[in-house]
Amino acid sequence: MEQILLVNFKLEKNYWLTAKVKFMQHKTLILSIALNGYQWMYQRELKSHQRYAQKYGYVHQAVTRPFVSALGVECCWLKLTLMRAALLSGYENVLFLDADTMVNPNCPSLTNVFQAGKYVYMAKGYSNRFNSGVLLARNNVITIEWLTRVIDSRFDKVQSENDVGWGENGHVIEFSKGVHFIVELEQKWNNTFDYQLKDYIRHRNCGPMRTGFFNNFFHKIVFFLSARLLAFVNKNKFISARKLNEDILSRETNIILSIYSKIICL
Repeated sequence: MEQILLVNFKLEKNYWLTAKVKFMQHKTLILSIALNGYQWMYQRELKSHQRYAQKYGYVHQAVTRPFVSALGVECCWLKLTLMRAALLSGYENVLFLDADTMVNPNCPSLTNVFQAGKYVYMAKGYSNRFNSGVLLARNNVITIEWLTRVIDSRFDKVQSENDVGWGENGHVIEFSKGVHFIVELEQKWNNTFDYQLKDYIRHRNCGPMRTGFFNNFFHKIVFFLSARLLAFVNKNKFISARKLNEDILSRETNIILSIYSKIICL
């Protein structure tokens, strides 16, 4: 029988949350974030994530609120702060899936890829660099430390060979090079460019898979509005943009954790 517990949980920046949390036996979380219109644009993909979780008895959570993120397109950094919070709360495994990834019915259990002493798993995209749109993390102190290093570096410039122009992916690429506990997955797990491949997860990101006019137009609008939103938020602020963005990331992480109790595992 499902149990409801009243708990105090420490969030980002020393905030505490008192919440009703479901006691769950399952220790694997399938997590996605769909904000700024993505929750409506990618409903079909999000449902495929849910079906995959149900098939193997995983916990599933699609984050669709707040409907608009003050971080704009940089809300992708939330994937790392939320994954870290989920692992710290007790999940053994967290699989993050970008909202525009379609999980196919042939996708196997995550246990098929696990290797001893390996804790972070990603496939490479069409640029032959790690693509963090499908990111699997296993609970270990070095996983937490790695996630923290990437998050803490978000205002640092990455080397040009690792840069993707925006978001967290360039930092993930940079902090993954030569790391012994990171494993490269088969392309089947995050197919960004091969239409003929019998893939497990097809990812229509900014690469060759995203060819539709409406899809491309939608993303251009999102990027435009995101830039305008950040400019408005920064206007008339007497603190640095860096400090402001740090506060927004922490605040939105806390808000999401207060809304979605399943991200916290007890």
